[in-house]
Amino acid sequence: MKDNELKEKIRKNIKEEIAISNIRKEFGMQTNKNKKVIYVLSSICAVFILGIGIFVGVNKNLLPGNTVDIGKTDANDGVELNINKIKDMSMTSLDADVKTIELENLPEEFTFIENLQIPEEYNFENGYTVYTRENTDTAEYNVLHDYILNYRKDDLNDIKIAFSGIEAPIRDYFIGDGDKVSKIGEVELVISQWKEMYIVTFEYKDIYFDIETTGVTRNELVSLLQSIIDGIGG
Repeated sequence: MKDNELKEKIRKNIKEEIAISNIRKEFGMQTNKNKKVIYVLSSICAVFILGIGIFVGVNKNLLPGNTVDIGKTDANDGVELNINKIKDMSMTSLDADVKTIELENLPEEFTFIENLQIPEEYNFENGYTVYTRENTDTAEYNVLHDYILNYRKDDLNDIKIAFSGIEAPIRDYFIGDGDKVSKIGEVELVISQWKEMYIVTFEYKDIYFDIETTGVTRNELVSLLQSIIDGIGG
């Protein structure tokens, strides 16, 4: 898929979702014509993010510091999940550009992708790279910051895997730091949740991850994370 086609598809998807849920009215979002990256990056997670905002505004039970300790999963030894409930969120603007990428063109250090444990119903949709500028004095987006892989089950359920060899993948939103840490083996992760949606961040062997899932069960999430960790460690 060409870059322009990817961007157009993303724009179309987000417009349809916003129209259906009337999220635009709830948040008073306005189109930022000067920053095309908001369309590109927000498209993957905008419905998720905006849904969180509505939930935070109406759910009285979502109080600051509210976390839930789930403990070990039934199917995995050496796994301890301590899930942070989403308690805060805000949008940010980004200065970046994207280019499509095929799985076979990923660098050799990211071959762990070949053994990802993705739930059967989710199919690979697209992949792209995120570029930032080395400094504000240049107009060229010349720093390859992130790789993004998207898998989809249907219009409401998807998986986004963002990873970077530089630092934590960039986002166009902020949800606050979770104070509960999960562990898979010796790897520490921060997992946040809203209903069926999970956000997972962690770093392992100098690769930084930011993973979002919708409609994935707890055990499926653990299997996905375990496959990434084992793929890197192997």
